[in-house]
Amino acid sequence: MNSLSWVEINNPTIQHNIKQFRKLLPHHFKIAAVIKSNAYGHGMIPVAQFLEKAKSVECLATASDSEALALRQARVKLPILVLSFWDEKNLPALIKNKIELGIYSAKQVEEIKNYCRDAIYRVSTLKIHLKLDTGMRRLGFYPNEIEGVVEKIQAIPKTKIQGIFSHFAAADEDAKFTQRQLLQFHNIVAKIKRHINIPLVHIANSAGVFFPDKSCNLLRLGIAMYGLAPTAALARKLNLKPALTWKTRIIQIKTVAKGERISYGLTYQFKQRAKIAILPVGYADGYDRKLSNCGEVLIRGKRCPVRGRVCMNLTAVEVTRVPSIREGDEVVLIGKQGKNEITADELAQKIGTINYEAVTRINWEIERIIKVGE
Repeated sequence: MNSLSWVEINNPTIQHNIKQFRKLLPHHFKIAAVIKSNAYGHGMIPVAQFLEKAKSVECLATASDSEALALRQARVKLPILVLSFWDEKNLPALIKNKIELGIYSAKQVEEIKNYCRDAIYRVSTLKIHLKLDTGMRRLGFYPNEIEGVVEKIQAIPKTKIQGIFSHFAAADEDAKFTQRQLLQFHNIVAKIKRHINIPLVHIANSAGVFFPDKSCNLLRLGIAMYGLAPTAALARKLNLKPALTWKTRIIQIKTVAKGERISYGLTYQFKQRAKIAILPVGYADGYDRKLSNCGEVLIRGKRCPVRGRVCMNLTAVEVTRVPSIREGDEVVLIGKQGKNEITADELAQKIGTINYEAVTRINWEIERIIKVGE
């Protein structure tokens, strides 16, 4: 663990972001907080514990069974849905811990059938959510398969179809394609509901909130819950506030002469005498190597440019114009300091990716510190 770098998470800000979506949703809608991949880098367990205590959401969603089981080990009691993948060998633990499973293949149906046939003394009912592929071409049953799947699952003892869901492929980019997905999903749900009651119906992610459908009653709230908009358009429509600040400290200050070069490959040459600060953060921590010679950090409220290549564990920044600077001074890599701010979107743009990746890749071993005030 890097004890000289840490991430601060502002929980009231997360609650504020959830409220922005509550205002847009019909009253009967529930919210599933998506906390996969370490809550998009924000710290899965502390975020889940806060959401449960604050009663901010009705359920949680993870990508994997291991994430869901870790939440139960941490005594999180909210309903949990595994959206993407689970291992057959973990079925006993998943059922015992009342974890709901996304089902998207005939193989999974067969695995559940075999387990339920052999586990004759099982007490808990397994709740499953059927996943439909309406255009993402990732996980899910094709529409023409779903009725047969429903019949097979209904024949499995102590198994309940708790939900049916799909996933928008381009809600933030292609409205026409999204509407086609929504119409297909709506028609399939209507057909299935003629035969059985399905408590939860969901297709919308953060960007999908602007594509309401009367057949749905659950929103899967992911990146926007943390104050990061999937698109600039959504950012303009919602008053979102980033919940994450990533910080470190200066471990050495030194002076370099005019004409000297710095770091691996000597890719930056100083045009005049300068002062540099060395930070104990590098690409192993999630501070991308593509930020070499183009990234900036905040020190004493001023933007300081990265000089030379970002190393595995160290980064150099120029601090010539920062007055009274000292070793030990706090440095902001993502977040606000004084009147300035460096956003996840800014970093993402510089390294050619999306804000999701910029925060999710912050090393999970770096301590997450929970802040309870603005």
